[in-house]
Amino acid sequence: MSKRVVIVESPTKARTITRFLGGEAEVLACMGHVRDLPENKLGVDIANHFAPTYQLTTSGKRTLGRLKSAVAGAEEVFLATDPDREGEAIAWHLHELLARATRGQFRRATFHEITRPAIARAFAETGQLDMHLVDAQQARRILDRLVGYKVSPLLWKSVRKGTSAGRVQSVALRLICEREREIRRFVPQEYWNLIATFVPEGGPRPFDAKLNKLDGKKPEVPNAEVAEALARDLEGAAFRVAAQGRQEKSQRAPPPFITSTLQQAAGNNLRFTTRQTMEVAQQLYEGVELGSAGATGLITYMRTDSPAVAQEAQQAALEYIRQRYGAEFVPDKPNVYKSRQSAQAAHEAIRPTDVTRTPETMAAHLSPVQLRLYRLIWNRFVASQMAPARLVEHTIDVASQGQAATHEYLFRASSVTPVFPGYLTVYQQKDNGDEMAEDNRAAALPEVRDGQPCQLEKLDRKQLFTEPPKRFSEASLVRELEQNGVGRPSTYAAIVQTIQQRLYVKREKAFLVPTDLGFAVNDYLVGNLPDLFQVGFTAEMETQLDRVEEGALDLTGMLDAFYQRFREWVPAGEALAAPADPRVRELLAVFPDGVRWSEPTKRRGRSFDDGRFFESLKKQVAGGKPLSDKQWQALLGLAGRYSDQIPGLAAAAERLGITRDLEAVIAARRQREAERAAAPAPTGESSTQAAALLEALAGVAFDPPRKRGRRTYDDREFVASLRKQAETGRPLSPAQLKALGNLFTRYRDKIAGFDEVAARCGLAAPAAGPSADAVPAAEVEPLLPLLDAIQTWEAPRQARSRTFDDKAFADSIRRQFTTRKSLSRRQVGALGKLLARYHGQIPDYRTTAAELPPAPTEPCPECGAPLAVRRGRRGPFYGCSAYPKCRFTKPVSGGK
Repeated sequence: MSKRVVIVESPTKARTITRFLGGEAEVLACMGHVRDLPENKLGVDIANHFAPTYQLTTSGKRTLGRLKSAVAGAEEVFLATDPDREGEAIAWHLHELLARATRGQFRRATFHEITRPAIARAFAETGQLDMHLVDAQQARRILDRLVGYKVSPLLWKSVRKGTSAGRVQSVALRLICEREREIRRFVPQEYWNLIATFVPEGGPRPFDAKLNKLDGKKPEVPNAEVAEALARDLEGAAFRVAAQGRQEKSQRAPPPFITSTLQQAAGNNLRFTTRQTMEVAQQLYEGVELGSAGATGLITYMRTDSPAVAQEAQQAALEYIRQRYGAEFVPDKPNVYKSRQSAQAAHEAIRPTDVTRTPETMAAHLSPVQLRLYRLIWNRFVASQMAPARLVEHTIDVASQGQAATHEYLFRASSVTPVFPGYLTVYQQKDNGDEMAEDNRAAALPEVRDGQPCQLEKLDRKQLFTEPPKRFSEASLVRELEQNGVGRPSTYAAIVQTIQQRLYVKREKAFLVPTDLGFAVNDYLVGNLPDLFQVGFTAEMETQLDRVEEGALDLTGMLDAFYQRFREWVPAGEALAAPADPRVRELLAVFPDGVRWSEPTKRRGRSFDDGRFFESLKKQVAGGKPLSDKQWQALLGLAGRYSDQIPGLAAAAERLGITRDLEAVIAARRQREAERAAAPAPTGESSTQAAALLEALAGVAFDPPRKRGRRTYDDREFVASLRKQAETGRPLSPAQLKALGNLFTRYRDKIAGFDEVAARCGLAAPAAGPSADAVPAAEVEPLLPLLDAIQTWEAPRQARSRTFDDKAFADSIRRQFTTRKSLSRRQVGALGKLLARYHGQIPDYRTTAAELPPAPTEPCPECGAPLAVRRGRRGPFYGCSAYPKCRFTKPVSGGK
């Protein structure tokens, strides 16, 4: 056992660090968070100072045993997780779980780049856990859990089951919805620009100038008529140069990337999503194989809000610039960029770990996507260390003169010419990944003198319209969140991803557009809990989390102050779910007597009659019994469904203060209707097919019910339920029809005239041959008798809410092969793994199943999950059971 153990998050990071440390230490991956709050309950004891209850995560369950074994005999345990709140929290959880498993000394090793010098320095200068960072991470997690668990049920009652509220994600959704409504309300306004082409007297070339002042004020040209009138007025006017001049300006390079600006630049110019940007950046950070040089990290840590640069990295960049571009491109003093107040001083900007590794020299070692992002980071960093660009702004004002024109006109032309390119030498490349790289400067202007006459050669009239604000892209949303102080580097990508996964927002041509469900969720939250989901309040909480991180604010005190306000707001939201009787009575009274109720329907064995339900609500309220929250939501649903028959509904909703609730219910209903409309409608042909299949299955002796995991499958009961559904006039869904066809095929040996019915229903006859994926029966038949030798089966085991029962699986394989005479390759592979696991009970295993290797006993060396026997094109091999998260493989003969 190694005397030194190093724990990091990922296998890639572990492999890179192992190369630097050699045999000095054993480097293991914990696969991210090992503990977290429970998934199915609050997990926060509010009365006990908000004490959290932690449970092992899925990865924690897999890796904890291996980690305990590794540290048991270690003299030193280095916790080398990422240098931020999340990384510090992971390190703390590891310490809490492993402290009793070893007598070794725990040390905290932090680094911002994975290179040999940085790793050597980190392990030579270790420290202790920063509990302020841990507290800040715990505070964020507890805040998010309180908001999610307390507010989401309100959405379930009012909008839709399965919806959720998030402390930060709901604010991002609010920004998107408010921007979309602003766009929809926008009314374009017409305006015109007048562009004149002047020819200076004496021969200098013509130049274009735009009308800048009309009678000494900003020109307003609202329509074509005004534009034409001004054009006629200008026909007889004389012009001269009223003023001209030059002004030299210095344009400083932008700072190196931080997380938010990298996501923005990659989104705007590389068309990367925020998630893709962070995934590729993590690959560059954790290590890339550089041929004989081995693996090394190419960029510094990618979750940062500090533009600071280490002194040695800055000196290396300045020397590189001096040698490649010349001494004049080195600034007089090294560039220093100001951090925002909340930025962590210990962090660095995102930069190359070695500036001499240019994108050109790295091209052979990187994928196209990695190369594009690396070039973006490299160019930005090098530019940030270069001298400013010097530009000359040239301006010419041309004024009308004389009495020929009714108005006084002033046209202005301007251009910007670089005198010294400075950082623009690097930053003007088209692939640099930033919108600033575009050069929109006008052409250089001619040399003129004050008072020089000019001839109006032509006048262009250009019609334009004001434009609404742009929809948010992922990049611009991150910028908006950052500017408002909402979120932090480690959360931006997750925020953007979550609102899309929840179907609150969809992407249209790279822009984020709220769905009807997104509007409904936002309207309910903003209408009922406006203070909680206010941008300013969320930014204030981020500032308080920063203060906890700095040690300036106590964790429990901050949470208690939040909760005092929070519990005042949430009951207010709950109270709106079911208003007092007078408001219910008024809404009931708005329904006219002659509402044409829909015909009663039956769904899942229950009858639904809108008319009878409405009358029952009236009777309940008349009897003095209040409505439940669920009944109130149903009443709102009725109002929305029959709104076209209720003339005074909108006015009543406004009077009762339930407009937002009503709109949310209507939006959710429209969303459900749209989803139902998108599903393929059953046809007459499918109804005929269902009737034929049900008739053919009548009288068939079905197999006894069988259990798989927690579910019991009863073919007889399933067919009976479909027959009852068809008899009531409700067509079978495509999924039900497919399942019925599968049952029909499974029992073909018990169905008289099977081939005729199959042909009439358009079902492929099994006799036509096995599928392309089927394994020949000759390969399967020798394996099945081996199952009979197994007398002792392992007990069913639970994993990820599923139950795995080896004996039930073996029985199903036998039954399917008997019925269909074939198994898929995936099934044969699973059968092979099963036999290998029980090979000790099978006397002829080696003879009959010579191709099947023994089950591996050792765990995966990369993540600790069990190894499994897998089949590939070249035969069996060992692979990690955690695939695709872990892709470790090795041949059966050994090695990797």
